[in-house]
Amino acid sequence: MTSGNLCIIACPMLDDNLVHELARDGDRKTVTVVENGNDGSIRRKLERDSVPYETASLEDVLSGSCAPDPGAFNVLIVMIDLGLHSEPEVLKSTVEKLTKDLQPHADAFGYYLGICGNYGWDIPAWCAENGLKPAAMFRDEKGNPCDDCVGVNISGGPRYLDLQRAYTGHFYVFPAMATNYDDFLSAGGNAAAEESLTDEAREALGIGPGRDGYIRWLLELGDYEYLLKLDTGIGEERFEDDLLDLSRRTGLKIKEADEGWVTLKPTADLYAECKSLLNGGHA
Repeated sequence: MTSGNLCIIACPMLDDNLVHELARDGDRKTVTVVENGNDGSIRRKLERDSVPYETASLEDVLSGSCAPDPGAFNVLIVMIDLGLHSEPEVLKSTVEKLTKDLQPHADAFGYYLGICGNYGWDIPAWCAENGLKPAAMFRDEKGNPCDDCVGVNISGGPRYLDLQRAYTGHFYVFPAMATNYDDFLSAGGNAAAEESLTDEAREALGIGPGRDGYIRWLLELGDYEYLLKLDTGIGEERFEDDLLDLSRRTGLKIKEADEGWVTLKPTADLYAECKSLLNGGHA
């Protein structure tokens, strides 16, 4: 039986993948979600899939007042701000600081996030180099870190390049991307650039009203024509409705990826490795 404290640091764009494995895992476990303003999505999905959980503040965890039974299997989930995908340096520093701060409260770490612009950022290797607790992250078929959330759902690396060749001019959409579309596009440079536009500039550039008008303009500049549906089979039941709404808002037509592109292997592999780290290297 698995025992020990597993700390999961996750992005909302990949919480479907985490909840999928927690729901499938028949081992008894105590799941605790840190309340930090980024936890609404994961809590809703845990409830949807009937995965019991508790909540605690990060302060309580760090102070030790939220102390799990060391003989049990405990999963602590810390969600990060989705907007950090647009700020690679801040994403990296935030995750590394959390990892260091949580060292006394974890036996192993699992990273449910993409490296998002931090090329070569192998978090488990960084943990090992710095004498930190063992860790695991999403990897492609060759063992390289998956670049981002799309890469996680197609097995990353060379597969990503193949997907781009096969579907040039497509906006890739999987369930969490459709659900989190507004949060995804509200972060970082896109939001700042859109907010800086005057009415005169919009008229001169031919940009329609609001955020949707701005995004349509960007997509037209990039010669995007289609939303590419990557159905992982996990996540929100309203994927079809969200996808139709996204098509209406962006002006892009929907095309479904051919069979064989989507895979949950990196998802299954990561969870299995996380448990293995608690079991002394045994699944």
